[in-house]
Amino acid sequence: MKKLNITYLLVLLVCISCADFLDQQPKHEQTLENAVQDYTGAQHVVTGMYSTMETEWWGGKTFVALSCQAGMYNNGSYTQFYNMSYKQDDFKNADGWTAWYKSLNAANAAYQSVSALAENKFPSAERKREMLAEIRLFRAWVHTNLLWCYSHWWAADNSPYGILYKDEVSNVANLQAARLTVGESYKKIFEDLDEAISYAPEYVSAKYLSRTMAKVLKAKILLNRGRENDYKDALTLVEDVIATAPAGFKMEPDMKKVYEDAWDSPEVLWARYLDEGNGNQSRTYKEYDYSAGLYNYRDLYPRAESWLTADPRYKVMMDSARGPEKFQTQNEYVMVKLYHQGRIAGPNDKYAAYFFRYPELLLMKAELTARLNPADWQKALGIVNDMRSRRTNPVLPEMEASSYEEFMDKLFQEYWIETCLENGNEWFAALRFQKDNKPWIYTLKTDVQFSENNYCWPIPQDEIKNNQLMEQNPELK
Repeated sequence: MKKLNITYLLVLLVCISCADFLDQQPKHEQTLENAVQDYTGAQHVVTGMYSTMETEWWGGKTFVALSCQAGMYNNGSYTQFYNMSYKQDDFKNADGWTAWYKSLNAANAAYQSVSALAENKFPSAERKREMLAEIRLFRAWVHTNLLWCYSHWWAADNSPYGILYKDEVSNVANLQAARLTVGESYKKIFEDLDEAISYAPEYVSAKYLSRTMAKVLKAKILLNRGRENDYKDALTLVEDVIATAPAGFKMEPDMKKVYEDAWDSPEVLWARYLDEGNGNQSRTYKEYDYSAGLYNYRDLYPRAESWLTADPRYKVMMDSARGPEKFQTQNEYVMVKLYHQGRIAGPNDKYAAYFFRYPELLLMKAELTARLNPADWQKALGIVNDMRSRRTNPVLPEMEASSYEEFMDKLFQEYWIETCLENGNEWFAALRFQKDNKPWIYTLKTDVQFSENNYCWPIPQDEIKNNQLMEQNPELK
């Protein structure tokens, strides 16, 4: 019976709020509250929550789209993202919305079931609170991605274009729901993050969320938002992480080894983990845009390519490799740091999505230091050079700059070179950093006409159709 209960709950965990699911009523009396009956069951439902991230929408599809959107990368199947021409009825990333709400539903189901389990079923009351905080951190992570991609995250608190917030399992009664304001969206996300900062588990592996990642995520949110006191608060969090980082989380001297080890690298704080896989559900298949996608569409845009090719890291990140299918025998120059070699090298290559690596922590510290006091730009430069000095393969020369403006331009380039196509950094950096008194994206994409309303994606048409309270983002109908 116990195994049946767990299996039933895991089925519930992968259900998403869509019309077909919500029309179905339970045919038995099994519920989330009674499906988990012991600590082992609680562990299983948390594992089930993480398993919803196997889709490439939690990896290459999203990050390739954001890189194209930033004007850094040319992938022929993502032209609408480069042009920022997406509309409600032709939006190609609509499946991403479904995938993320599937993960969110899993988190809420896990929270409901673990909350209902008596404290005496856990090793301690503290362990129950820790597990609940981990689930809330996962929920904050999903909502943050929804905020950054589908909402006006840059707008004032009273903007009505916040997230469709979900903190309970989807059912018929809650299908119709309005968006939160932007301010309400941040408030809800921060509530979950603050709980996680206090009580989430300590870092043990990049496969799982940790208290350290909760601090980092809140710092990234504040950095991107950039309101009064945000930079100060973000720097406090970053400095706390640097001071208290677990011994297992640190810079890897050999950059090539980072990508070989993927989620097992000590440099990685949080990554999308893929199971061993089998047949067509191999890691390669689950991460098409980091296998066939990168192989078929290899072009960087001229400015981004010139930055990268002039950097010693280029020889680690790019190399000649075969296509992901056996019938493709030719080699192409491709971004091997993510691509590996598809099925040629083996079905279980580690196609990780690198949500956060240690170098970004130091880049954030440098940026925040400079933004809080531009006169401190040389101090910030020293932080970047500290990061660069920790590499032995390749050896990186010191960054040089003669002014605050030059330093900030080079820091923007550093984000692109160090983290390109990994986690969407280049997109948000292209909006944060200024060139000629406007965001860098306007310099990078002089051939595209767009406005702030194009900074986010349209709500998918199916959601608009099924949820009568949902309001579309402006100019994206």
